[in-house]
Amino acid sequence: MSVSCVIPARMGSSRFPGKPLAKINGTEMIIHTLNRAHLAGCFDSIHCATDSEVIASLVRSHGYDAVMTGVHATGSDRVMEASEKLGLDLVLNLQGDEPLVDLDLLRNVSNAIQMEPSSWVTAASPLDPNDAYNRNIVKILVEGDYARDFQREVPLDKVMLWNCHRGIYAYGKEARDEFSHLPLGEEEKKRSIEPLRIMNLRPIRVVFSEKASVSVDVPADILVVEQMI
Repeated sequence: MSVSCVIPARMGSSRFPGKPLAKINGTEMIIHTLNRAHLAGCFDSIHCATDSEVIASLVRSHGYDAVMTGVHATGSDRVMEASEKLGLDLVLNLQGDEPLVDLDLLRNVSNAIQMEPSSWVTAASPLDPNDAYNRNIVKILVEGDYARDFQREVPLDKVMLWNCHRGIYAYGKEARDEFSHLPLGEEEKKRSIEPLRIMNLRPIRVVFSEKASVSVDVPADILVVEQMI
C-alpha cells in the first residue's frame, strides 16, 4: 500500500510565530522538512497543508504541492482536511519543525502503518533526563510497543520510564475520520497533546529511533540545528 506524507504548517505558533518561514542556513524551515521527506524515498506523494498563502506560495516555488486548509486546533486536524481533499488513504503526518528528521525513522513509520492500517502510529526516541520538566518536549510512556500515556512533565524518579515523543503520526482514512468526529477532550486541551483524543479508543503503535529528536520549538533552537547541519 502506498503512503503519502502531509506536513502541516501554520504561521500562528504561540511559542514561535512564523516558525515555518524561519531560515536555517538561508533556507526556510518548512523547505528543509519537505526536502527530508523527499530524501526518505518512501512516499507516493508529499504535500504541505497550510492556512497561509505565504507558506503555500513558498512551498510551490520549490516544486512541492501545497493544500489550503481552514483553521484547526491541531496539526492532525489540518492534515485530515488536506488528506480528505486529496483523496488519500495511508498518510504520514510529519511536523514542519523537524528539519533534521531521521530518514530511517520516516521509512520505519511508513512501513508500520502499512502493517497496521487501522492503528495510529507515532514515534519516540530516548529522553534526556534533563528534559523531565521541559514542557516543550512531550513525553511518551510505552508498553509493549504501544503508547500508554503522554505528558509534558514527568517526575525525576520516573524519568527513565519515559521516552521523547517525536512529531510524527501515521494513520489510515478510517482512523482519521474517527479522530475528526471526536470532540477535543479535557486532557487533550489541558496538555495540548493531540493523540490523547483517541487514547484507549484505537491502538497507538510506537516506532523507536535511537537518534535524538532535533525539533525546533523556540527561536533558540534554530542555532542548534544550524550547528548540527
